[in-house]
Amino acid sequence: MQQTSSHKSKLVAGYSKKTLGLAIGFYIMLSGIVIGATTLKLVFSSNLDVAFSTGAHFMAAASSLFILSALLFYLLYTRRALLVNPRELYAVGTVVAISYVITLYLEFAGIFAVPTALTAFILAPIVKKRRDAFIGNLFCNFLILTTLIIEYLYAVPGSAGYDPFRILDIVVMFNIGVAFGTTAAYIVSNRPGRLRFTLKSLAIAAFMYIVIVGYSLIHGSYRMADASGEIGLFFTDLTRNALIFGTIAAFGPFLISLILQPLLEAAFNLLTNSRLMDLTDHNAPLVKRLRLEAPGTFSHSLAVASFAEMCAAAIGEDPYIARAAAYYHDIGKLENPEYYKENQGEKNPHDELLPEVSAEIIRSHTEDGLSLCEKYRIPIEVSHVTVQHHGTMVIPVFYEKAKKLTDSTVEPVQYSYHGVSPRSKIAAIIMLCDVSEAAIRAMDKPDGQKVDELLTGLIHERIKAKQFEKCEISLKDLNTIKETIIKAYGGLYHSRLSYK
Repeated sequence: MQQTSSHKSKLVAGYSKKTLGLAIGFYIMLSGIVIGATTLKLVFSSNLDVAFSTGAHFMAAASSLFILSALLFYLLYTRRALLVNPRELYAVGTVVAISYVITLYLEFAGIFAVPTALTAFILAPIVKKRRDAFIGNLFCNFLILTTLIIEYLYAVPGSAGYDPFRILDIVVMFNIGVAFGTTAAYIVSNRPGRLRFTLKSLAIAAFMYIVIVGYSLIHGSYRMADASGEIGLFFTDLTRNALIFGTIAAFGPFLISLILQPLLEAAFNLLTNSRLMDLTDHNAPLVKRLRLEAPGTFSHSLAVASFAEMCAAAIGEDPYIARAAAYYHDIGKLENPEYYKENQGEKNPHDELLPEVSAEIIRSHTEDGLSLCEKYRIPIEVSHVTVQHHGTMVIPVFYEKAKKLTDSTVEPVQYSYHGVSPRSKIAAIIMLCDVSEAAIRAMDKPDGQKVDELLTGLIHERIKAKQFEKCEISLKDLNTIKETIIKAYGGLYHSRLSYK
């Protein structure tokens, strides 16, 4: 195993320097934004005839640092996987920061205008784990709670910012934010289709609106009765504000999330199911090029995608990622499409080339594919499959051709792919579906038994070549993939009636 560089980069706590660097950078970035926004809020509040001492600023900063430290420890000890994915980590931090600032400053309009569930609505459709949306929303609400309570505690009685009922409103809005934010985090999940997201979000927002307005009316009636002995529920400023601002607090998160989701996906190159649907659109830039410039490879990719999707679902992996990875796995063939069998006519340019030259052209499509994906900003979960789907396997055609042309020993490594073995189950699925589709298509009159024997041999060949040692795929998974491919191809190779 890799010991020198890997072990040297480990610290005493078992975290790599890169991981700790990302965590500390995340903490500093988020702390700076939160403390800066809080300080400005207190300054603006002071201009509204609310007297604050320096203690307010100190307590607000200290409490924010304390809460964010807890978030840092959560990441280090519970969500370590998030720390190795800086795109998603900083996307979460950005959403928490944006939500905090928006929520904090909307409080100037009124406590019932505070969209305390905003973080969950934005994060739920873009993060892989639902608990990341839940935790992000929870910590953002704790930050809001402490800041507003400190603002209340340091307000001078009788000043514009002092209200004896205010702390109750703050706590209630915090509870609403946590309750409905948690609901949104686990119900409004990362699944394809904007309609599903819209309907679920609107349902949650409607219930939130009822709770906010209901609380404000009940509390407002008590306050009016206590102040003047008159109820007047529907004619007080408090009631009108609750109806108007409740709309902002309840439906604002949904509308803001609709705007920010595509921006965050593009800015951080996130792989959401909505993004996956865009990537597999036949008019997506690279897919369109493949369709027009290498139609044979495009047809092959569609076939691989169909079977990869079924195989992924069969072993519990994300079928949408598998489908997208299959669409892009051979995208590097765009550089020299005529050198690949599926795009050739009667003439094969390899007939005039030395086997080592042909091997170099063929194996270059993996690196070329990664370069194209990086150029077009394809997420790494998809782009890295381009250099993993052939692993380090030998290119048999040109290896055998080279052995026939020389009496000396031919090293297999000279005719092997320069990629890396699969690092994920998705990459392993694409590897098997890719080679299986091509091999079965080349068979003469394939049937179920022949296909079974062929796939068994292909799998054993790759196990022997140690292609699956870097990914957590089991023999049971490999067998399930084989059976799924056989069933899928069974529909193509069953016997047909003759109509002549």
